Amino acid sequence: MEQSFNNLYRPEPTLDEWRRLYEATIEFKKLKPWKWMHDNDLFAVKNPETDEYAYCSIMGSMDGYYGITAYLGAEGLNGAFKLINDEISPEDPDSMFMLNCLMLSLEDRQFLTEEDRKVIKQLGLRFRGKNEWPLFRSHKPGYFPWYISSDECRFLTVIINQCIYVALKCKEEGSDFLRYSKAVNEPERIAFYTRIPERKNGGIKWNDDYVTPPEYTPSYSTFEIKDELKVRRLKKLGKQKGAAWEIDTFYSPGPVQERPGLRPYYPKVCLVFEQGRGRILGFNIIKNIETEGIKFLEMINEIIEKYKRFPFKIMVQRDETYYLLYSYCKQLGITLEKVDRLLNLEEARYQMHNFFEYVSDTGSESDD
Repeated sequence: MEQSFNNLYRPEPTLDEWRRLYEATIEFKKLKPWKWMHDNDLFAVKNPETDEYAYCSIMGSMDGYYGITAYLGAEGLNGAFKLINDEISPEDPDSMFMLNCLMLSLEDRQFLTEEDRKVIKQLGLRFRGKNEWPLFRSHKPGYFPWYISSDECRFLTVIINQCIYVALKCKEEGSDFLRYSKAVNEPERIAFYTRIPERKNGGIKWNDDYVTPPEYTPSYSTFEIKDELKVRRLKKLGKQKGAAWEIDTFYSPGPVQERPGLRPYYPKVCLVFEQGRGRILGFNIIKNIETEGIKFLEMINEIIEKYKRFPFKIMVQRDETYYLLYSYCKQLGITLEKVDRLLNLEEARYQMHNFFEYVSDTGSESDD
């Protein structure tokens, strides 16, 4: 297989690893567990190699989208809960950027790439018909869905085999045992039915347990101006106040691939909107907000210097944007307010998303 098939820095699955993955998938397909399992029947599988937990959902009972989604770790589970609890709509552009999971989906042939079909051909396998073609993808926040690596292939094989075990257990006993039982020492939290590997006599023995996942605590970056002269110069402009600003940071709907073989990523966008005149004052795009967030502040500095006034206040809706601006606003004495929604910038974000969808669709048509 060519080097460009996967991320250059992550080993590709060997042919034997692919074979074991497809063998497990074929058994899963034959079983058709979605006939008695529900999409929200979550259970966990512990990775024998890394001790990472995957929170698994067998899909197909609700919308005919067949397969397995394995949400990885506390971050993946947090994203799953937001979707299950309707905290974020699948139609919301943000939904595509929040998943941290491995996914097996059973697709029509047209949704597979040449690389996907190449592996199937090398294994001597044949699939025909609707929802019969296995597709394996890695989803990570801020990155384009991508081909799985060697370690992901091995874990996904384990996950599929354990999904078969759990599905058969549900068929025989019902699914009550999957329902979240209260953790003994922390009654306010839930525990998941979990398949736990135990190394024994050179092999792995699988045990059942109920495990409470760790709480997910996101981390955010904040920045401030290091140049004291710059701070004093800006503060002088702060004697004049203009209209309130809305500022939002979000993933660009258009992915960027820096060179062939590297996984494409979604850059971060920052928009500054002035309420008074109803206009966009500034726009910037960077690769990573954690390392380059200062560039967004530099853009805000330029806007302040251009119009020679501070905003009456700055309103944001995301924790990420709030913490990005927190030290900066405190430094300059600008009021920073977190609100539920920024309707003006929400509309702009949806317009960007729709534009990229349109370009993608028309591009696909012209390619055909």
